[in-house]
Amino acid sequence: MRRLLRPAIVIPAVALLLFAGGVVYALTTGLDSSAVDENEQVLADASIYPGSKEVGRNSETFSGAESVPLPKGVVTSVAYAPPEGTDQLEIVNYYVSRLRPAWTPRVERSLAGAAGTTTERSYRVTFSRGDACLILGTAGMVADLAQPVFTLSAYGREDESC
Repeated sequence: MRRLLRPAIVIPAVALLLFAGGVVYALTTGLDSSAVDENEQVLADASIYPGSKEVGRNSETFSGAESVPLPKGVVTSVAYAPPEGTDQLEIVNYYVSRLRPAWTPRVERSLAGAAGTTTERSYRVTFSRGDACLILGTAGMVADLAQPVFTLSAYGREDESC
């Protein structure tokens, strides 16, 4: 019995149990492609900034802040390259004016120089409507990238906040 309680056996066993628990939780709570479909509809409703080109798209599960990594939902993100010469504030103003009053926006600014950016600050706008959340991020427009990008991410919320 003592041999089975060694860290080399206990730690992988606990990790395997947590992983299995997450899979069972995901299957029993219905985290399936319907969440991706709902996210895609939210992104379609938001539309694309005129002249922008999609450069990437991804959907993945996300977990809460708990120590056990149980899936909480699915987030779908799209990266767009804006037209040349477009300012990040133009992107923010477009989406805020387009989505209000159906969506409630909360605008935040990053710290200057955050996440490898220049001294310019980026925007994060969190929109909420019913049980849907939409996040606009412009960090890719102030980062030192070959091609500036902004992102839109959609997900369903479980509680009162996005």
